[in-house]
Amino acid sequence: MTHGTLAGGLRPSGGQAPPSPPLSRRRVAAWAFPVAFAVLGVIALRQVGIGLGALIEGGDAMAALLARSWTPTLSTRGTTFVHVLDTLSMTVAGTALAVAAAAVLAVLAARNTTPGPAARAFALSVIVGCRAIPDIVFAIFFVAALGIGPLPGVLALGLHSIGMVGKLFTEAVEAADDGIAEAVAATGAGPIRRLLAGVLPQAVPSMVAVTLYRIDINFRTSVLLGAVGAGGIGMDLRTAFGFTDYREALGISCVVVAVVIAVEAVSLGLRGLLIGGGRPSRLPPVRGTRVPWTGGRAITHLAAWGGLLIVVVSLWRSGATPGAIPAAVGGSLSALTEFFPPDFGPVLSILGPGLAEICAIAMAATFLGVLGGLALGLLAARTVAPHPAVRALARAALAFLRSVPDLLLVLLFVAAFGIAEGPVAGTCALALFTVSFVGKLVADAAEEIRPGPREAVVSSGATRVQTLLVAVLGQLTPRLTANALYALDVNLRSFFVLGIVGAGEIGFALSQHMRALEYGVVTAIVLPVFAIVLVVELASAWLRGALR
Repeated sequence: MTHGTLAGGLRPSGGQAPPSPPLSRRRVAAWAFPVAFAVLGVIALRQVGIGLGALIEGGDAMAALLARSWTPTLSTRGTTFVHVLDTLSMTVAGTALAVAAAAVLAVLAARNTTPGPAARAFALSVIVGCRAIPDIVFAIFFVAALGIGPLPGVLALGLHSIGMVGKLFTEAVEAADDGIAEAVAATGAGPIRRLLAGVLPQAVPSMVAVTLYRIDINFRTSVLLGAVGAGGIGMDLRTAFGFTDYREALGISCVVVAVVIAVEAVSLGLRGLLIGGGRPSRLPPVRGTRVPWTGGRAITHLAAWGGLLIVVVSLWRSGATPGAIPAAVGGSLSALTEFFPPDFGPVLSILGPGLAEICAIAMAATFLGVLGGLALGLLAARTVAPHPAVRALARAALAFLRSVPDLLLVLLFVAAFGIAEGPVAGTCALALFTVSFVGKLVADAAEEIRPGPREAVVSSGATRVQTLLVAVLGQLTPRLTANALYALDVNLRSFFVLGIVGAGEIGFALSQHMRALEYGVVTAIVLPVFAIVLVVELASAWLRGALR
């Protein structure tokens, strides 16, 4: 075969090699991001000091700690049950407030539904701002403004959740097929009708999955909020660790795991109904123009009305009533004067090195977490898993990893590696969380990919590996890129969790100044982290646009 002959022995007409695809922005982004991500990840791992030897040594200490914690106990089961209900009420109420606000912001922020550049800029600013401020900072602020109780926890969870929920809702709206909206517009429908009939129905399955997933996250977040007066099961876990009662702490953690797994089961069932995961039942004959009642439609309506009832009860139980919300807003506005202006003096000398340490830990954890989450997420997807048993095991592993409280993970790794190796311990803890986060989103996205490209690749005689690389990962690239960058800014904001146990200098300083009620210094620490998260968000937005 001479030079210029095509693979397979064919030569194009004229004897010339086929021209290379043009160098487009999409090709540059598709190649540049994974290369840059891998290079920065390796550099961050070396900067943090993670090596195979340290991981092996830490494993022995971790096993010893788990042995001391076995068997788990629950000293007051009745109180634990009540506190679980309190935490669930706070979680559902906060998530409901976030979903209501995020749905409006997503419509304003999405390119295909925004009324104009000003509205889009405003919505994106709110979403990024809510995501950049740690939930524990929101909790400290609302406790300072409103006092101890569940309402500060509800507002903290709600405001912080707008960041993640709004971002993913926006991506779901932008991913809607424009053809359906155009078809609705062709009937003479106005903008509102096009939105309600042509765009939102396509985004609903993703929105429901994000909502249920956020409930998982918020339930785990309540463990931290208990440390600042929000109450619930988090207060019990903090007390158990304060008395070094690891058996009790493990028992409470098992309760948290069970609740999150139950929510995961509900999430899988609802997603199966909404995206056609199960076999549809035979439709009864249609009479007139009335839509027939099928089993799936009945379950969907029952789930919707049941969910609404749970939300109403949770709002009432947690004190987030229509009369309490305006009063809370007024009290919060008056408390803003305690946080501004920022006071950089006490932390100016450690701010630069501390921010560099935060970035290194977050990048290393994200790199490890994305690698593990991609592999585990593909095994958990119905469309990719080689066997249903493999998918079930992968889903169970993701649910377990996601259900372990962040604080418990950090404490476990700090106990394993020692306080002197705090950055290594923090990186490993965040990496495990990132595996569960990215794996969950990859599994959901892989189950929603269009079947047409995959069928075309399979029909051409491609192997399983070729089908995975071309038809599956090819469609997942934009969402995987966005998820990786979102995981990075989540890990950037986790510095406070690490600082509680000395796993990060800036986080430790933040926790100390919070205890001293020096809120101006708290603002001075949060603002630079907000700036870094904003840069990551801008890079994510550019990449999403380039990969469309």
